[in-house]
Amino acid sequence: MSEQDRPALPDNQAADSQMGQFDSQAMQNRLREDSFPSEGEWHSSFIDTDVRDFFDELFLKMGLKRADIIRKANIDRSYGYQLLDGSRIGRNDYYLSIAIAMGLDLSTTNRLLALTKSGGLHPLIKRDAAVIFAINHQYDTDRLYHFMTELGLEPLDTGIS
Repeated sequence: MSEQDRPALPDNQAADSQMGQFDSQAMQNRLREDSFPSEGEWHSSFIDTDVRDFFDELFLKMGLKRADIIRKANIDRSYGYQLLDGSRIGRNDYYLSIAIAMGLDLSTTNRLLALTKSGGLHPLIKRDAAVIFAINHQYDTDRLYHFMTELGLEPLDTGIS
């Protein structure tokens, strides 16, 4: 498949490809075909599996500082740096707290969760739905905490009481 034969992203999905990859639906469609995509064909569409590189690219593109995000996510400082450089792998809640603190959109948050093998968010699970709602409405971690407790849901665990 040549460069010009690749499916174009609809305008409303441009934000979905924040990290420079094609959208998941286009890849799902391609994977229904008879052969696996070659490296040259879809190479830029695959998510880099290096956690450090993923965060480095995000921090660079978004102009954010690690220390600020770790503080906003309410995660222990040294543990937070280890999560961001990939030397430690944390629980789903830690990465969700980081995503909320960074102001990531839902698509990028799901990429982060997939990359870190932290599971995904499912809109029919009430706790996940609350997190999805918070991401879509750009809640910060404090607002998300209060929102979840108001709903009678367990807030995100950051490892700090």
